[in-house]
Amino acid sequence: MASIFGARAAIHSQNFATPLADGPAAEGSDDETYEITNRVVDERATRLKEKPELLHHLQNDSSILTLAVGDRLLYAGTQDGEILVWSLASFELVQRIQAHTRAVLSLFLSADGKLLFSSAGDAIVNAWCPTSLKRLYHVYSTYDVGDVFSVAYSAQFETVYLGAQNTSIQWCSLKDQTARRTPNPENHPDRRNHRFFDSLSPGGASTPRPQTSRTATHDGEVLEIDKAHMMHYAHFGYVYCMLMVRGVTRLVDSDEDFLISGGGDGTIKIWNLFQDQSQGIKEVACLGEDDAESVLSLAIDGSFLYSSKLEGVIELWDLDTKQKLRVIKAHKGDATTLQMSWGFLWSAGSTGFARVGFLVSLLLTVR
Repeated sequence: MASIFGARAAIHSQNFATPLADGPAAEGSDDETYEITNRVVDERATRLKEKPELLHHLQNDSSILTLAVGDRLLYAGTQDGEILVWSLASFELVQRIQAHTRAVLSLFLSADGKLLFSSAGDAIVNAWCPTSLKRLYHVYSTYDVGDVFSVAYSAQFETVYLGAQNTSIQWCSLKDQTARRTPNPENHPDRRNHRFFDSLSPGGASTPRPQTSRTATHDGEVLEIDKAHMMHYAHFGYVYCMLMVRGVTRLVDSDEDFLISGGGDGTIKIWNLFQDQSQGIKEVACLGEDDAESVLSLAIDGSFLYSSKLEGVIELWDLDTKQKLRVIKAHKGDATTLQMSWGFLWSAGSTGFARVGFLVSLLLTVR
């Protein structure tokens, strides 16, 4: 699935100032100019017309699939399973570790900046110290979950949540040591037999498994997710993206963390979270049940939720009313990632172009 996430690095594209239209896309290249009528013009719109100035260029040999940004550091997850760390002050590479044995698909920096989570195609979630990149926790499921596409962390419940290829959402507490099960090394994904790749040939033999090499294999606490701490079929498709939010909708108490997930079945789900690990999560609402196009990324601005989908579609939702307010054709290819920053909505697509837009009243203006 690396092709879906490979365009995350496209957010560095210099084509931010390209207007696009609301509605069906015109014929031609992805960077064509579209005219938007009845657009509210202000100082921000004027600034968008200016070509962005390239401040610095960072290069890596393998594809960068996911990014996380802290106050002083930029984190990047690569196709080779590495995590790279650059200084935002000097743009120097300050850390490089072999974090996973397969592609890093998601990075999540906790709100307090104390934990950096990574998930990958090796079915592992790691929690790191953001400064030293020393591994603090090593989390895995006893199920064959496949790729772990998304990860989120609730500081309120001190629990990490992961969205997987096998359509499940699982969770693991980082605080309740007495209630944890003792990990069985034979259950580790590196040790388990794969149903397909480790199956026996007609002669009764299997191909020897290559030795895996993980950096700091013995660092941190190893946590095995309890079989009961899983929501099977959380979506009827891969769980591509998740957000941890609070106080943005009347559907959930304003002082409670809650989880939003997007899946390959085209739905967006809102989940209540619980201190009781046996309860874990409970579905509160489901959006987009009439559309089967995969939800690839999510971004939030107050009570408004943005979702990006296949074929370049970006949707705007009102979480209080659970209504879809607007649909925009933003890219010719799949809209693979969204980010809300500085009052703007940023998007990047599989064609290698990035776009930026802002919200005026309830109208999304994108350039």
